Amino acid sequence: EAWDDVNGGWLDPAKVREARDTEIGWVHKQKCYGIVPRQMCFDETGKPPIPLGWIDTNKGDEDKVDYRSRLVVREIKMDSRLDLFSATPPLETMKLLIAKCAKGQARKHPLRLATIDIKRAYFYAPVRRDVYVELPPEDWQPGDEAMCGKLRVSLYGTRDAASNWQEEVAKVMRRLGFSQGRYNPCTYFNAARGLKVLVHGDDFVAVGPRSEAKWMEEELKKLFE
Repeated sequence: EAWDDVNGGWLDPAKVREARDTEIGWVHKQKCYGIVPRQMCFDETGKPPIPLGWIDTNKGDEDKVDYRSRLVVREIKMDSRLDLFSATPPLETMKLLIAKCAKGQARKHPLRLATIDIKRAYFYAPVRRDVYVELPPEDWQPGDEAMCGKLRVSLYGTRDAASNWQEEVAKVMRRLGFSQGRYNPCTYFNAARGLKVLVHGDDFVAVGPRSEAKWMEEELKKLFE
């Protein structure tokens, strides 16, 4: 049996296994880690691989069951690392975008507000340091006794996952012609297309003409799911 780590209560084991299999499928699809000898971890870090865990929850309600399982790294903060900081946008930024959209309804091409959510965003963020993890039992194969995983992308639970994702978003947005905000790095502006964008974690909020917002959505779909 598995416990619902978000809402509390026991979950259906069969549905939990199905949700975990889905997550492992994503781990394989995104090539989240390469399988390497455990000795490599000790040689490079002087420590054993970091253990993994599962967060299981039912995100549905009484009428709809929606099991989700997230594979997470149990990395514990042992020191102060300001370089792992990741910014968040202030609430005033959202208010500003909504006001901008509301005032743009009399234009020839009225402004629209678009929201885009990236699935498993951290799986798209390359790591910027060496991180070794234990292999989850769901991905263990005979012969893996002396093996571990070396991360290629940022699994949830690693201390720099959010900052790595923020760095990847910044690279993508610059390639799409956006300028990053000076006041807050979670804001972007594309003058040529008239788009103002806020990014909070894996959520994008954009204000601009409908055609331009659709353009941004289609460009992000080429890179993320």
